[in-house]
Amino acid sequence: MRYFQVTSYVTVKNEELEFNEYVKVPNQKVDQFLKDTLELDLYDDQVTLRECVVAKGKWECPVGDFVITEHMNEKAFNRLQNSRSVKSTS
Repeated sequence: MRYFQVTSYVTVKNEELEFNEYVKVPNQKVDQFLKDTLELDLYDDQVTLRECVVAKGKWECPVGDFVITEHMNEKAFNRLQNSRSVKSTS
């Protein structure tokens, strides 16, 4: 099982909102999940998975207006998943 966080950024009335979706993906379905999630923006921005950065136990792939982060620590991921907060910055 692999653990992904998809963070989307949306600006509403000059306020930037951050939305997080947490997804547990079985190992055999990871490639399809990434292709499905990245497909449209990969064509637009010509981003490749090789450009994703590996650092501090996770990798992030900024694509368009969202970032895909893979978390390697299941307990830390579960804590994030349970928090379900929306971060607002002005």
